[in-house]
Amino acid sequence: MSVRSWFGTAILAAATVLSCTQAASAHGEHDARAPHATRLSTQNANANVFPPSIGARAFLYDAETGKPLRGKRVEFTTPDGSEICRAVTSAEGEAACVGPLRLGTASVGTLTNGYVAAFRGDEQYGASHAFGTVGLLVRP
Repeated sequence: MSVRSWFGTAILAAATVLSCTQAASAHGEHDARAPHATRLSTQNANANVFPPSIGARAFLYDAETGKPLRGKRVEFTTPDGSEICRAVTSAEGEAACVGPLRLGTASVGTLTNGYVAAFRGDEQYGASHAFGTVGLLVRP
C-alpha cells in the first residue's frame, strides 16, 4: 500500500468516525432530557365497615413548578401491594377513588399500616409515591 492510498484510507476512516460521533451526539442530546420530578401528597383515607369500602385521595404536582398535573394515573395500594383502587388526576391534580375493604386480617393491616399512593411516571414526569393513613368509620 502506497503512502498516498494509506493517507486516503486514513482520511476516509476519520471522516466516518466523526460523522458517526456527531450523529450519536445529536441523538444523545434529545434522549438526555430527564423527566420532571413530581410530588405526591396524600390525605387521610376513610374506611367504612358498612358497606366495607375505603376511600383514598392524593394530589400530584410538578415538583419544580408546583403546578398540579392533570390526566395522570395514580394507583392506591396497601403497603403489601394489594390494589385498593386507581384514579386519574383532575385539573387540580386530585386523584380520588373508592375501593373494597376486604374484611379480616388484611383490613387490620390496612387500618394500622395505612396505604400507598403511587404515580409510576411517564416520558415527561418522573415517578413518585406517598404514604397515607386510614381512619375507620362505623356507620350503618
